Amino acid sequence: MSFRTLATLLALPTLALVACSPSGPVKRQAGSWSQKIEILKLEGRGATPETKTQMQKMFDSMAGTSVCLTPTAAAKEDFGKAMEQMASRGQNCTFGKKDVSGGTIHVAATCKQPTGGTVKMTIDGSNSATKQDMTMQTEGYAATGAKEGTMQMRIVSTRAGDCKPGDITPPEAPSAGPAPVAPAAKP
Repeated sequence: MSFRTLATLLALPTLALVACSPSGPVKRQAGSWSQKIEILKLEGRGATPETKTQMQKMFDSMAGTSVCLTPTAAAKEDFGKAMEQMASRGQNCTFGKKDVSGGTIHVAATCKQPTGGTVKMTIDGSNSATKQDMTMQTEGYAATGAKEGTMQMRIVSTRAGDCKPGDITPPEAPSAGPAPVAPAAKP
């Protein structure tokens, strides 16, 4: 499994995380959201210091882009349904832990890959209506069970007020899924 695959799998939950409390979901506030991603660890086959530097530069370039989370998209976000639908979107994941109560996030999942390998993913952090701060780790394993690599990132998403001209407004997400948080790279 490539580090590009690991990075993709690691980024998926950032598109979905919305904390839930016993009284119901705590929704992100509509508005202008930006995200900073810091690579904490990158190890395994093909993981060189240059690879880590290139990936960090890519994430840094995206940090200056903001996404407009519309009121409609914010209202449709549902972490529980989004996690349930990961299997139907080809992720084939099982969850050992899905604790997203109050302002904490603790998720552990194992995702089977089409190649026969697996990716183990953990997410730990905090969440509120205006900020998400998560440390996410993926570990890739070959079909033989041999460990192929580890990637760990810290992702901080913050709301900076109302949507602004120049924010990216993604197409409307399906009713059960979240609106994207991860900004696209500027052309």
